[in-house]
Amino acid sequence: MTRAFGVRSDSATWPLPTIAFLGGTGRMGVHLCAAWASAGYEVTMCSRAKEKAQAIVDSLLSGAGYQEKASSGSVGEICVPPCPAEGWKLKAGTNTDAAAADMIVLGTRFDAAWPLLEAIAPQIRGQGKLILDITNPHLAWTMGGSSGKKGAALLPKDGPQSSIEVHKAKLDDPTARWAAAYKTVYWSLILPTGPKNPARPGVEVFGDEAALPAVCELVAMHGWQPVVRGGCDVAADFEGGTMSVSRFLGNMKREMFQGEKLSVGW
Repeated sequence: MTRAFGVRSDSATWPLPTIAFLGGTGRMGVHLCAAWASAGYEVTMCSRAKEKAQAIVDSLLSGAGYQEKASSGSVGEICVPPCPAEGWKLKAGTNTDAAAADMIVLGTRFDAAWPLLEAIAPQIRGQGKLILDITNPHLAWTMGGSSGKKGAALLPKDGPQSSIEVHKAKLDDPTARWAAAYKTVYWSLILPTGPKNPARPGVEVFGDEAALPAVCELVAMHGWQPVVRGGCDVAADFEGGTMSVSRFLGNMKREMFQGEKLSVGW
Protein backbone atom coordinates (compact mmCIF):
# COMPACT_ATOMS: atom_id res chain seq x y z
CA MET A 1 0.00 0.00 0.00
CA THR A 2 1.34 3.42 -0.94
CA ARG A 3 2.11 5.64 2.03
CA ALA A 4 1.09 9.29 2.36
CA PHE A 5 3.54 11.73 0.80
CA GLY A 6 6.39 12.82 3.08
CA VAL A 7 5.36 10.53 5.94
CA ARG A 8 7.97 8.27 7.49
CA SER A 9 7.25 4.66 8.40
CA ASP A 10 7.01 3.72 12.07
CA SER A 11 10.12 1.54 11.75
CA ALA A 12 12.27 4.31 10.26
CA THR A 13 14.02 5.59 13.37
CA TRP A 14 17.26 6.71 11.67
CA PRO A 15 17.85 10.33 10.59
CA LEU A 16 17.04 11.12 6.99
CA PRO A 17 20.29 10.83 4.99
CA THR A 18 21.65 13.82 3.12
CA ILE A 19 21.67 13.14 -0.63
CA ALA A 20 24.03 14.20 -3.42
CA PHE A 21 22.98 13.47 -7.00
CA LEU A 22 25.77 13.01 -9.55
CA GLY A 23 24.16 13.90 -12.86
CA GLY A 24 21.69 16.11 -11.05
CA THR A 25 21.05 18.46 -13.97
CA GLY A 26 19.85 15.65 -16.24
CA ARG A 27 16.26 14.49 -16.68
CA MET A 28 16.13 11.99 -13.83
CA GLY A 29 18.31 14.25 -11.70
CA VAL A 30 16.09 17.31 -11.84
CA HIS A 31 12.86 15.38 -11.36
CA LEU A 32 14.17 13.24 -8.49
CA CYS A 33 15.97 16.10 -6.73
CA ALA A 34 12.72 18.08 -6.74
CA ALA A 35 10.68 15.10 -5.54
CA TRP A 36 13.08 14.20 -2.73
CA ALA A 37 13.42 17.79 -1.56
CA SER A 38 9.63 18.11 -1.55
CA ALA A 39 9.45 14.98 0.61
CA GLY A 40 11.77 16.51 3.22
CA TYR A 41 15.25 15.35 2.25
CA GLU A 42 18.33 17.57 2.12
CA VAL A 43 19.50 17.28 -1.48
CA THR A 44 22.51 18.58 -3.39
CA MET A 45 22.11 18.75 -7.17
CA CYS A 46 25.64 18.16 -8.45
CA SER A 47 27.11 19.24 -11.77
CA ARG A 48 30.52 19.81 -13.32
CA ALA A 49 29.62 23.50 -13.34
CA LYS A 50 27.83 24.58 -10.16
CA GLU A 51 26.33 27.52 -12.04
CA LYS A 52 24.25 25.19 -14.20
CA ALA A 53 22.81 23.42 -11.18
CA GLN A 54 22.30 26.71 -9.36
CA ALA A 55 20.07 28.09 -12.12
CA ILE A 56 17.85 25.01 -11.93
CA VAL A 57 17.75 25.06 -8.13
CA ASP A 58 16.84 28.75 -8.12
CA SER A 59 13.94 28.09 -10.47
CA LEU A 60 12.66 25.17 -8.38
CA LEU A 61 12.96 27.06 -5.10
CA SER A 62 11.07 30.01 -6.56
CA GLY A 63 8.06 27.74 -7.04
CA ALA A 64 8.21 28.05 -10.83
CA GLY A 65 9.26 24.44 -11.39
CA TYR A 66 11.75 23.90 -14.19
CA GLN A 67 11.37 23.26 -17.90
CA GLU A 68 14.06 22.47 -20.44
CA LYS A 69 13.45 21.49 -24.03
CA ALA A 70 15.16 18.38 -25.35
CA SER A 71 18.35 19.04 -27.24
CA SER A 72 18.64 17.92 -30.83
CA GLY A 73 18.89 14.16 -31.07
CA SER A 74 17.97 13.45 -27.43
CA VAL A 75 14.80 11.94 -26.05
CA GLY A 76 12.29 13.81 -23.91
CA GLU A 77 12.47 17.02 -21.97
CA ILE A 78 12.69 18.14 -18.37
CA CYS A 79 9.32 19.35 -17.14
CA VAL A 80 8.90 19.84 -13.40
CA PRO A 81 5.62 21.74 -12.99
CA PRO A 82 5.28 24.81 -10.78
CA CYS A 83 5.07 23.74 -7.15
CA PRO A 84 5.35 25.50 -3.78
CA ALA A 85 8.88 24.94 -2.47
CA GLU A 86 8.84 26.54 0.95
CA GLY A 87 11.06 24.60 3.31
CA TRP A 88 12.86 22.62 0.61
CA LYS A 89 16.46 21.82 1.54
CA LEU A 90 17.77 21.84 -2.01
CA LYS A 91 21.10 23.32 -3.07
CA ALA A 92 23.54 23.25 -5.98
CA GLY A 93 27.02 21.80 -5.83
CA THR A 94 29.91 20.46 -7.87
CA ASN A 95 30.55 16.77 -8.39
CA THR A 96 33.28 16.82 -5.76
CA ASP A 97 30.76 18.11 -3.19
CA ALA A 98 29.01 14.74 -3.39
CA ALA A 99 31.66 13.22 -1.12
CA ALA A 100 30.14 14.97 1.89
CA ALA A 101 26.67 13.41 1.55
CA ASP A 102 25.39 10.33 3.36
CA MET A 103 23.83 8.98 0.15
CA ILE A 104 25.48 9.38 -3.25
CA VAL A 105 23.27 8.85 -6.30
CA LEU A 106 24.81 7.76 -9.59
CA GLY A 107 22.46 9.26 -12.16
CA THR A 108 24.57 9.91 -15.24
CA ARG A 109 25.00 7.79 -18.35
CA PHE A 110 26.50 4.45 -17.39
CA ASP A 111 29.81 5.21 -19.10
CA ALA A 112 30.12 8.54 -17.27
CA ALA A 113 29.34 7.32 -13.75
CA TRP A 114 32.55 5.59 -12.73
CA PRO A 115 34.91 8.47 -13.61
CA LEU A 116 32.86 10.75 -11.35
CA LEU A 117 32.78 8.23 -8.51
CA GLU A 118 36.47 7.45 -8.96
CA ALA A 119 37.31 11.13 -8.54
CA ILE A 120 35.82 11.18 -5.03
CA ALA A 121 36.75 7.61 -4.09
CA PRO A 122 39.67 8.65 -1.82
CA GLN A 123 37.27 10.82 0.21
CA ILE A 124 34.45 8.25 0.55
CA ARG A 125 36.21 4.89 0.98
CA GLY A 126 35.84 3.62 4.52
CA GLN A 127 33.12 6.13 5.36
CA GLY A 128 30.13 3.77 5.14
CA LYS A 129 28.43 5.66 2.33
CA LEU A 130 25.10 4.60 0.90
CA ILE A 131 25.32 4.55 -2.90
CA LEU A 132 22.19 4.45 -5.03
CA ASP A 133 22.89 3.40 -8.61
CA ILE A 134 20.19 4.37 -11.10
CA THR A 135 22.39 4.10 -14.18
CA ASN A 136 21.31 1.64 -16.85
CA PRO A 137 23.83 0.15 -19.27
CA HIS A 138 21.09 -1.49 -21.32
CA LEU A 139 19.38 1.68 -22.56
CA ALA A 140 21.14 2.32 -25.85
CA TRP A 141 19.57 5.71 -26.50
CA THR A 142 21.12 7.22 -23.38
CA MET A 143 24.29 5.22 -23.12
CA GLY A 144 26.23 5.83 -26.29
CA GLY A 145 28.13 8.76 -24.89
CA SER A 146 31.46 9.76 -26.34
CA SER A 147 32.31 6.10 -26.87
CA GLY A 148 29.77 5.84 -29.67
CA LYS A 149 28.83 2.37 -28.40
CA LYS A 150 25.53 1.09 -27.15
CA GLY A 151 25.35 0.71 -23.40
CA ALA A 152 25.47 -3.07 -23.24
CA ALA A 153 28.72 -3.01 -25.22
CA LEU A 154 30.30 -1.08 -22.35
CA LEU A 155 29.81 -3.92 -19.85
CA PRO A 156 32.77 -6.28 -19.35
CA LYS A 157 32.48 -9.40 -21.50
CA ASP A 158 33.85 -11.58 -18.72
CA GLY A 159 32.39 -9.91 -15.67
CA PRO A 160 29.27 -8.54 -14.02
CA GLN A 161 26.39 -7.77 -16.35
CA SER A 162 24.87 -4.95 -14.32
CA SER A 163 25.93 -1.42 -13.51
CA ILE A 164 25.65 -1.79 -9.74
CA GLU A 165 27.93 -4.84 -9.70
CA VAL A 166 30.46 -3.12 -11.97
CA HIS A 167 30.58 0.03 -9.88
CA LYS A 168 30.61 -1.84 -6.58
CA ALA A 169 33.59 -3.93 -7.70
CA LYS A 170 35.51 -0.88 -8.95
CA LEU A 171 35.00 1.12 -5.75
CA ASP A 172 36.01 -1.92 -3.69
CA ASP A 173 34.85 -0.45 -0.38
CA PRO A 174 33.51 -3.04 2.09
CA THR A 175 31.95 -0.27 4.20
CA ALA A 176 29.80 1.07 1.37
CA ARG A 177 26.16 -0.01 1.13
CA TRP A 178 24.82 -0.34 -2.41
CA ALA A 179 21.31 -0.31 -3.83
CA ALA A 180 19.61 0.28 -7.16
CA ALA A 181 16.18 1.68 -7.98
CA TYR A 182 14.19 3.68 -10.56
CA LYS A 183 15.70 1.62 -13.38
CA THR A 184 12.50 1.45 -15.44
CA VAL A 185 10.74 4.64 -14.29
CA TYR A 186 10.35 7.50 -16.78
CA TRP A 187 11.56 10.82 -15.38
CA SER A 188 8.42 12.58 -16.61
CA LEU A 189 6.31 10.49 -14.22
CA ILE A 190 8.25 11.74 -11.17
CA LEU A 191 6.68 14.93 -9.84
CA PRO A 192 7.26 16.91 -6.63
CA THR A 193 3.79 15.87 -5.48
CA GLY A 194 4.11 12.14 -6.20
CA PRO A 195 3.69 9.83 -9.20
CA LYS A 196 2.06 11.34 -12.27
CA ASN A 197 0.22 8.03 -12.60
CA PRO A 198 -0.66 7.07 -9.00
CA ALA A 199 -2.30 3.86 -10.21
CA ARG A 200 1.16 2.46 -11.02
CA PRO A 201 3.48 3.49 -8.17
CA GLY A 202 5.75 0.43 -8.02
CA VAL A 203 9.52 0.96 -8.13
CA GLU A 204 11.82 -2.07 -8.21
CA VAL A 205 14.59 -1.94 -5.59
CA PHE A 206 17.51 -4.31 -5.09
CA GLY A 207 20.87 -4.23 -3.36
CA ASP A 208 22.73 -4.89 -0.15
CA GLU A 209 20.50 -5.82 2.78
CA ALA A 210 21.98 -2.97 4.84
CA ALA A 211 21.03 -0.42 2.16
CA LEU A 212 17.46 -1.51 1.43
CA PRO A 213 15.63 0.05 4.41
CA ALA A 214 16.89 3.58 3.71
CA VAL A 215 16.30 3.31 -0.05
CA CYS A 216 12.83 1.82 0.37
CA GLU A 217 12.03 4.66 2.77
CA LEU A 218 13.30 7.15 0.19
CA VAL A 219 11.03 5.71 -2.51
CA ALA A 220 8.00 5.65 -0.23
CA MET A 221 8.57 9.14 1.14
CA HIS A 222 7.82 10.79 -2.22
CA GLY A 223 4.67 8.81 -2.85
CA TRP A 224 5.92 5.67 -4.60
CA GLN A 225 5.85 2.02 -3.55
CA PRO A 226 9.14 0.10 -3.26
CA VAL A 227 9.11 -3.46 -4.60
CA VAL A 228 12.15 -5.34 -3.28
CA ARG A 229 13.62 -7.88 -5.71
CA GLY A 230 16.64 -9.10 -3.75
CA GLY A 231 20.35 -8.45 -3.45
CA CYS A 232 22.88 -7.13 -5.95
CA ASP A 233 23.07 -10.60 -7.47
CA VAL A 234 19.64 -10.16 -9.10
CA ALA A 235 20.64 -6.89 -10.79
CA ALA A 236 21.12 -8.37 -14.26
CA ASP A 237 17.52 -9.65 -14.17
CA PHE A 238 15.90 -6.40 -13.06
CA GLU A 239 18.14 -3.60 -14.29
CA GLY A 240 15.96 -2.55 -17.18
CA GLY A 241 16.63 -2.11 -20.85
CA THR A 242 14.97 -3.86 -23.73
CA MET A 243 11.65 -5.51 -23.01
CA SER A 244 11.63 -9.27 -23.53
CA VAL A 245 8.83 -11.83 -23.61
CA SER A 246 10.04 -13.41 -20.37
CA ARG A 247 10.18 -10.07 -18.57
CA PHE A 248 6.77 -9.06 -19.85
CA LEU A 249 5.22 -12.35 -18.77
CA GLY A 250 6.95 -12.15 -15.40
CA ASN A 251 5.59 -8.65 -14.82
CA MET A 252 2.09 -9.72 -15.84
CA LYS A 253 2.18 -12.76 -13.55
CA ARG A 254 3.26 -10.70 -10.55
CA GLU A 255 0.63 -8.09 -11.31
CA MET A 256 -2.13 -10.68 -11.58
CA PHE A 257 -1.22 -12.83 -8.58
CA GLN A 258 0.69 -10.47 -6.28
CA GLY A 259 -1.01 -7.18 -7.07
CA GLU A 260 2.14 -5.39 -8.24
CA LYS A 261 1.60 -2.16 -10.14
CA LEU A 262 5.01 -1.34 -11.52
CA SER A 263 5.77 1.97 -13.16
CA VAL A 264 7.64 0.76 -16.23
CA GLY A 265 9.03 2.69 -19.14
CA TRP A 266 11.03 0.86 -21.77
